[in-house]
Amino acid sequence: MFKLIDEHFEEAIVVALMALMSVLIGVQIFMRYVMGASLSWSEELARYFFIWATYVGIAYAVRKDAHIRVTMGTDLLSAKGQTYVRILTHVIFGAFALFVMYQGWFMVEKTFRFGQKSASLGIPMGIIYLAPFTGFLLVVLRLIQAIVIDLRAAGQGAAR
Repeated sequence: MFKLIDEHFEEAIVVALMALMSVLIGVQIFMRYVMGASLSWSEELARYFFIWATYVGIAYAVRKDAHIRVTMGTDLLSAKGQTYVRILTHVIFGAFALFVMYQGWFMVEKTFRFGQKSASLGIPMGIIYLAPFTGFLLVVLRLIQAIVIDLRAAGQGAAR
């Protein structure tokens, strides 16, 4: 069970959010062009689903090791050297993610404190502003996993 969650947690969330977003946009198109009356809230909710899918998708990319990188310099290193450079990049990315979480939490707290609500749905905007914090929290967890995997690979003398 834990392996299934570990391997597909972010993927399942992103797929569900994108499916809901697609359905909402499809319903909006149907309502606007077939029924002649549009929904006032569907575009806003679809936008919020997209925001959440984007930030959770960052963690998914980290989990799948699918983020963009330039490897020209590291390709010249030994397998062990490449592993150590990967660990260093994970640590730097982790520091950035922690900074985003730190700053994001202040934004979330301020938004909840002021009671800002969304225009059409009337939901607290703090829920929307939780997306970067949550997404980068998942990134930090995935980076820790990647560092552990790379340290094990370095101990065994092989690159990931």
